[in-house]
Amino acid sequence: MVLNVFVLEETMRMIAGALAVGISFVFILPLGGVAQSNAATGAAETITVRMSNFSYDPDHLHLKANMPVRLRLVNDSSGRHDFSAPAFFAASSYPTGSSAPPDGDISVGSEQTVEIALVPRKPGTYPLRCTHFLHSLFGMHGTIEVTP
Repeated sequence: MVLNVFVLEETMRMIAGALAVGISFVFILPLGGVAQSNAATGAAETITVRMSNFSYDPDHLHLKANMPVRLRLVNDSSGRHDFSAPAFFAASSYPTGSSAPPDGDISVGSEQTVEIALVPRKPGTYPLRCTHFLHSLFGMHGTIEVTP
């Protein structure tokens, strides 16, 4: 009977060890995958531009050439605005499956947010404006500066 208890204890230890290894695979490996995917998507700096009645905040963006960026355009107003920078968008590249905004213009509805991932390629200073009637005239304009 003593031998049976010893075998039973040894079997229980082996089962507990196997269970611990199994739990590690179930919980730890997926976390590693999340960390890797976050690192890949986290490589791009996120820049938030708030759009309100007749202004961008900030109205001057400083970006580095060949550094990934995610523009987060937040429209805080009760009307539609756009983020129009055709020359800037034409001088940038986009992740696989994405493309430049049509006509270099991103329209953002009232109380909406739009994000776009890109890599500015060509250093320079690019004009930015809202193309809605009189918005630019009333102050809704700015610049995007891309440095080497």
